[in-house]
Amino acid sequence: MSLSKVVTAYFLWVALCLSLMGLPQPLKTYVGEVCRAGIFSSSQWLFTRVVRYAHNQEKMQFLLTQNVQFALENMSLREDGWENVRLRQALSFVQQDTEMEVIPAEVIGRDPDQLEDVLILDVGYDQGIGIDWPVITAEGLVGHIVQVGERSSVVQLLTRSRVSAIVQQSRAQGIVSWVQGRRFRLQFVDTNNQVQEGDRIISSGLGGRYPKGIPIGRVIEVLQEMRDPVFQSIYLESLVDFIDLEEVFIMRPAKL
Repeated sequence: MSLSKVVTAYFLWVALCLSLMGLPQPLKTYVGEVCRAGIFSSSQWLFTRVVRYAHNQEKMQFLLTQNVQFALENMSLREDGWENVRLRQALSFVQQDTEMEVIPAEVIGRDPDQLEDVLILDVGYDQGIGIDWPVITAEGLVGHIVQVGERSSVVQLLTRSRVSAIVQQSRAQGIVSWVQGRRFRLQFVDTNNQVQEGDRIISSGLGGRYPKGIPIGRVIEVLQEMRDPVFQSIYLESLVDFIDLEEVFIMRPAKL
């Protein structure tokens, strides 16, 4: 506030006081009563507003807390629903082959920098897990066991492996290797074999590590190499989400 406004307010206050001093006594008494009533009413109104504001704030805080609790409960129920869907899909996949013996496991850790492309599972020697056992999901091949502890095991993902594979439709054979993300390449398939987009790629069973018939992915691109006219460049995409895996199955070798 500027100095001129302060001085003006001061003189107005002095003038008001002098004016009141010059009034008759009955009028002074009346003015005093009116002022006291006004001050009392204002105080009562202000107190009421403060109490009402505090009550509203408390009610708002309670409702906000309830909303947060309801939201958390809703998220928990939604997550339970998704987990049931995933487990049903996995169980359906396992039941497709009654001779397949698998051990369910949950992912409890992974390589933080993803340079090694490994997962850590919650089963180990306590469930009879062995080295080189295949790991799968309902969508297809995940990788194989490379290390086993008492109650945990380590999985090397398919992104760090080379797999002998076969095109289910044309029966053409080749080697699957990782390119990027879910993208893989099927190499050493000669041009005499007819391979088309959408064809299914499965494990061939050669090499002994992975049994025959495990889905690896579907063909998304077929190219003819100009530098190497003997072989085709075939690219496929895995249906497995290697980044967000939560539940997997470990295949027990048939000979055990």
